[in-house]
Amino acid sequence: MTSTLDRTPHRTPVARPVCAPLLVGGAFLAGCIVMRAVDPAGGPTICPFKAMTGLDCPGCGATRAVHQLLNGHLMAALDLNVFAVVLVPFAAWWCFTTLVRGWGGPSWRAVTIPRTWLPLTIVVVMVFGVVRNLPMEPFHWLGTA
Repeated sequence: MTSTLDRTPHRTPVARPVCAPLLVGGAFLAGCIVMRAVDPAGGPTICPFKAMTGLDCPGCGATRAVHQLLNGHLMAALDLNVFAVVLVPFAAWWCFTTLVRGWGGPSWRAVTIPRTWLPLTIVVVMVFGVVRNLPMEPFHWLGTA
């Protein structure tokens, strides 16, 4: 006669890949080190929208804003792209939780946008893109120029 303990299936530990999360984490860290050291402000405009129209897209100034954040200059970063500065903590948390989960650590709740919010998110980004190009108070400071 077998007991109930004998009927439970034996579970073998799952081997998790370590190389991919290490490479992603290392690339992210290297990118942060480069972004802190290299000031992108002196380079040419790389935004095709700004190059063609002279107007700021919603992402214009984000690279320079991240550089300023990594150097501890919050107000300068907000002056370049307030939207990017607001998104940085959420993006950092998402990267952190994804890497921890990839290494087999605890599953913390990651930042996600529900699919029902996607149209609203697109509208908010588009409105920010329009408002930051208005030359009147109080919106002129949202532009990068």
